[in-house]
Amino acid sequence: MNKATRKKNLVPALITVAAAAASVGLSTPALAAEVTRIYVVEVPAPKDHAFREGVVAWHACERANGNHSSVLVYDAETGDVGRYAFLDVGTDWAQMDRKNPAEKACSALFRDSVLPNVSSATSEILQENSKLSYMPGGDPDPAPMVWVNAFRIKPGHGDEFHAGLEKFAAAAAKTRWQGHFTGYDVMGAGAGGEDFLLVWPNKNWADIGTDPNPSIKDMMNSVYGKSAAEASHKRFFDSVAADWADAWSYDKTLSATPEK
Repeated sequence: MNKATRKKNLVPALITVAAAAASVGLSTPALAAEVTRIYVVEVPAPKDHAFREGVVAWHACERANGNHSSVLVYDAETGDVGRYAFLDVGTDWAQMDRKNPAEKACSALFRDSVLPNVSSATSEILQENSKLSYMPGGDPDPAPMVWVNAFRIKPGHGDEFHAGLEKFAAAAAKTRWQGHFTGYDVMGAGAGGEDFLLVWPNKNWADIGTDPNPSIKDMMNSVYGKSAAEASHKRFFDSVAADWADAWSYDKTLSATPEK
């Protein structure tokens, strides 16, 4: 991976968009139970204030009706900055089939106060891949900012992609590297969407702009040797059809957490 790839990223998205977003029915028995449902919505600037007020009122309604689940919200800081990412964290496939009574009680509020201010919405499901992650602890939770690297994998090259990242994560763990990251396999992103996200937690912009020491290149060279590290780097990027990155900041006001 190059310097740009190391920058921290996220990928998050919108809550169980109440009655607006139906549960996904996937038959994937081999998958682990816990997943993160993410919705990303775009909000035109003239409607941003009304959208934010609507989300706050909607969360208040859900809590008043007994729904105290956690939803983390992040605001896009780069790319299209009109985006919000809502993350329904710690759910599972079966949970997405269950209807919370608060959804029915608050669906009209959501439909009238939130949806009219949204120009588009997309959803996907993230599953943490522990073999492609290095999170030894000590990072703020939730992260004040995240840098997210998104990857679309070439058809038939998934093994090479995952093998390259597994080497990277193993080297980070062996050297107790300064850079921390979580890898997520992405499901249901739709045509042209990403297949994998690498999310880096950050404290602030200065943290995002400071590369870990040693660099990715030097860290990989120290573990595998220069020739093997370069060969791994090449195989990894030969498996990538497209990649891009975004920065996001945590929105405490719009998030629904147990303490609220």
